[in-house]
Parts: sequence; C-alpha cells; structure tokens
Amino acid sequence: MERGETGEAAALLQSQNQPTPIISRAFCENPAVNAAVCHYAGLAEQAGIPAEITLDISDNLNVDALELSMVVSNLMENAIQACERLPKNQIPYLRFTCRSVGRLLLEMENPCAEGTVLDESGYPAACAEGHGIGSKSVVAFAKKYDGELLYKIEKGVFRVRLLV
Repeated sequence: MERGETGEAAALLQSQNQPTPIISRAFCENPAVNAAVCHYAGLAEQAGIPAEITLDISDNLNVDALELSMVVSNLMENAIQACERLPKNQIPYLRFTCRSVGRLLLEMENPCAEGTVLDESGYPAACAEGHGIGSKSVVAFAKKYDGELLYKIEKGVFRVRLLV
C-alpha cells in the first residue's frame, strides 16, 4: 500500500462486497494480503479481541495473491467468530504468523469453545448449515498448491498450520 499498489487490495475488498477501509498499517509487503489483514485486524479490534500479527509475506509470491488473501480472510474471520462464541470466562485472542521459509508457513491460533471438533478428515466441522465454505476454500487452496494443511484442537486452543 505504501508503494501505491492499491488495485489488488481494492479488487479483494470488492470481491468480498465490503466497503474499502482506510489501510493504515503495513502488516506485510503484499498489497492484497495486507488489505485483508487490515480489514480483519480492525474487526478484531472492534470486537475487543487482541490480535498478535507477525507476517513475512512479500509482494513476489509463488501463489496467487488474491487467492492467498482470501485464505487469510477466511482464517482470520473464523478466528474472530470463534472468539465471539467463547464463554465469558475464556479470554479471546488471535495469533497469526507467517514466515517465508522457501515456502510460506502460515499459522493461526485462537481459543475455541468446548465442543469445537474436527471431522473425520481432520478439518473443522461446520457448526451450522451453510457454514464451513471458507474452510473448504482453504483446503482447496492447499491442494491446488500442493501444500500441507493441519488443523489441531488442544486444551481449548484451535490451531491451523498451512505450508504452501
């Protein structure tokens, strides 16, 4: 965004039917991913959910930037929704990191309510009819780029690890 590359970011936001926010922070070099992260970081802040975000995502990727931004959007949206469903005695947070280790390693962590489960394939079970589409798109993205995707629930903490 700092370099004036707003076209990809605007395209992402239009595709999500969201008003274009003011992009006030650079979480990473990639404009499309940065726009998505800024949007959901703002939503987390509005919901009172502390977010720790550390990203190393360059502008030059081996994957489609808009597809990656949609994956990031899905992961962040799911984490925010999970935090909003927590009982009052559980502290909400989301921790999103991405490291470039020859490939991209994305990790999302957030607390989850009791009863959150993975299906027989190891993917999040949809909590209601019509839900789970975002998680399916993350799975499709991982398959398209021959990536590794792991979901894990342990001691009330939900973790996603994606290597592409």
